[in-house]
Amino acid sequence: MLSAKKVLGLIGYQIGYSLSPLMHNVAAEYLGLPYVYTLFEIHPSENLGTVLEGAKILGLAGLNVTIPYKERVVAHLDALSAEAAEIQAVNTILNQGGQLIGYNTDIYGFAEPLLPFKSDVDGKEVVVFGAGGAARAVVQALRQYFKPAHIHLVARDEAKAEGLKETFKRRSKSLSISTYLFDAENLKTILKHARLIVNATPIGTEAAGTASKPANLFPSEWNVWSPHTIAYDLVYRPMLTPFLQAAQEAGAKIISGFEMLIAQGAKSFEIWTGKAMPRETVRQALLQALQQKQS
Repeated sequence: MLSAKKVLGLIGYQIGYSLSPLMHNVAAEYLGLPYVYTLFEIHPSENLGTVLEGAKILGLAGLNVTIPYKERVVAHLDALSAEAAEIQAVNTILNQGGQLIGYNTDIYGFAEPLLPFKSDVDGKEVVVFGAGGAARAVVQALRQYFKPAHIHLVARDEAKAEGLKETFKRRSKSLSISTYLFDAENLKTILKHARLIVNATPIGTEAAGTASKPANLFPSEWNVWSPHTIAYDLVYRPMLTPFLQAAQEAGAKIISGFEMLIAQGAKSFEIWTGKAMPRETVRQALLQALQQKQS
């Protein structure tokens, strides 16, 4: 019965594509844990503080947070982990005795699949598309687990990008970071010199509401890819986005957001349950779901 279950969920907007319910429900069922995970679609016009107060009253065990609330949610929480406080972005909430504690598992989630390429990233230039909560986690991961020579931050919102840059410059004087708009004249040159290019935007997602956004981050005819480049897309549905497909066809190394999904999800699951996620069981269930969607 649902009343005997501890409820977890994802809050965000236009999240029907999410694989998080399948991931966490498969893990809980496999381990015999009394948890059920569902989606909570929150329209931007709704009061986020009221939503979270409702989560407390209903006794929800925990939540994930996605676009567009990773930064907005911070002001409504009772406490933050050190990492979440540092970047002012949260993707995981634990209800601890009526106190909502915010964490950021995106940081490790992004880093884990990239760690085998650490020697390729350290001392090299990196381009990150995006300036939201996901981009904050990416920059923190690069700062915490790697040593890039310079981070080029590319965004549509100049003020947001500058705000992100200043947040990190205040915390790390040695961090070399600059900002650009999507239509910057020298963007092509910057991309050609980058060893790692990251998409931390929703562009390429199979979801309602993204049709009006450009399908590609930059023109394919720029030919920015080489066998030395790494393309990392945080989008996981589809697993092979137009961004990754173009990189793969040009011989570049690619990392799908699917890998980050599992890595960050495993951290969230452990925060809520105290148990390690059965990752291989979860991986197979998610791959099967994606394959069924494509067929």
